[in-house]
Amino acid sequence: MPTQTVWRLTRRTYADDAFSGEGARQYGGRFNSSGTPAVYAAESLALALVETLVGLIDYEDLYEYVFFRVELNASDVDALPPADLPDGWDARPPGAASRQLGDAWLSEKRSMALRVPSVVVPYSFNYVLNPEHPAFREIELAASETLPVDPRLVHLDV
Repeated sequence: MPTQTVWRLTRRTYADDAFSGEGARQYGGRFNSSGTPAVYAAESLALALVETLVGLIDYEDLYEYVFFRVELNASDVDALPPADLPDGWDARPPGAASRQLGDAWLSEKRSMALRVPSVVVPYSFNYVLNPEHPAFREIELAASETLPVDPRLVHLDV
């Protein structure tokens, strides 16, 4: 069966709960409102890193991150075509348009994962995973790995 590899970065202190959806449930995300659990991942480790960097105030924090590589069954993944995105889906900060779309997808449990465009890196894709979908329990998680951080990243003059 074909698979899709996705990557997730998280702080080491949250590694045990990295796939609970709790962080997104508490704070919301681009494709979920607070109160609705979701797990965000990226199509590559590089994209996961860039998505993390845009949310950091102190790049030194990267030394506290670990990553997970996860294989999803391709049949458990739906893609959201760009033409189906509502106006304002890419608002900064995220707004109601993308959250309503994601909340509906999460509550309907149509698929375990939804492929969505990245706002940060054009032509790249993130994945929203639904921890309440029955197929989510079938995900086999490998142990987390320490994120190798090139020192040049933490000394950027931004």
